[in-house]
Amino acid sequence: MTFSEKDIITYDNFLSAEDFKSVSDYLKRPKWKWGHGSFSEGGYEFWIMDLMTEYFFTNKLLNIIIEKTGQDYFLSRCYCNGHTYGTAGTFHQDCLDSDGRTVLLYANDTWKQQWGGKTVFDIDGKYHYNEFVSNSIVIFPGVIPHRAETTTRDFTGLRKTVAWKLKLKAS
Repeated sequence: MTFSEKDIITYDNFLSAEDFKSVSDYLKRPKWKWGHGSFSEGGYEFWIMDLMTEYFFTNKLLNIIIEKTGQDYFLSRCYCNGHTYGTAGTFHQDCLDSDGRTVLLYANDTWKQQWGGKTVFDIDGKYHYNEFVSNSIVIFPGVIPHRAETTTRDFTGLRKTVAWKLKLKAS
């Protein structure tokens, strides 16, 4: 199966203000670990927070994803990536199955375009850039190679994306 830009879907203002604040509060906890990475072509380590035991992410927010996208999914993983300046990801695929989906929630409270940090997709050698927009999600087939673009020197914090690795349920 071939995929195109049309298979990369963005939803702005995805969560209610209350739920997005809860995400922000969760991600301020001291549960970050160093050493995560997408090392298919080298790459740099970056931060990760495992969220698989967090009901809020694996049930409440997953159900919002299911409701708003109109798709039903099995959850395989849920975590948050954290990037600082210079820790770009490398192109990788999240799965090799055409039923696999990745959902990324852009989880920083505020974001300025000049900070970089886009998600970059490689579709048949052509790059598609998804802007980092707070409280938006991008959902895409996990077989599409993608990476996190590094942030610029102007950004001195942690670029945070919550990732849900999903598989479509058969209809």
